Amino acid sequence: MKVKITKDDLIDYINSNKDVIKFITLFVSFCTVFYLFYYHFMDYFAFLENTTASILGFLLCIFGVDAAVTGNTVTMDRLSLRIIDECTAMFGSIVYISCVLAYPTDLKKKIIGIVLGIPCLYAINMVRLVVLAFVGLSSPGIFEFVHTYLWQTIFIVFVIVIWLIWVDRVVK
Repeated sequence: MKVKITKDDLIDYINSNKDVIKFITLFVSFCTVFYLFYYHFMDYFAFLENTTASILGFLLCIFGVDAAVTGNTVTMDRLSLRIIDECTAMFGSIVYISCVLAYPTDLKKKIIGIVLGIPCLYAINMVRLVVLAFVGLSSPGIFEFVHTYLWQTIFIVFVIVIWLIWVDRVVK
């Protein structure tokens, strides 16, 4: 059975989904611009790696772990973690900011979403790094799985959840 889609069907589909198509187009455009900007000026954002490592070292010390920080590397008893740009929550923040900016609402609500959402994402990222440090110290055999699969997925879910909370609590 063949289904024939006519030009009019396509136009009707596009017209009935204009808001969604506009959101997706804006989201992809913002992501592209922000990622290109980030990669072009990546050297100017290198301080985020060292800052993240310093905060991680501080948090680990609070939890009783003897940690030393040198630049972007956190060294513990049997584990050394090097914080790279993917560890700074920058990429998740770009996705989140792109979602907020693409969403159809006024500028004040978008600013509120960015000002409140980015610190939340950074805090979640710090929890992620602390958990990864403890996993690396106590169960090094599962560290790669927890780092590469589990926490990457959890962080993406948090980006979406924080955005949905913003839409629900601030926008509506």
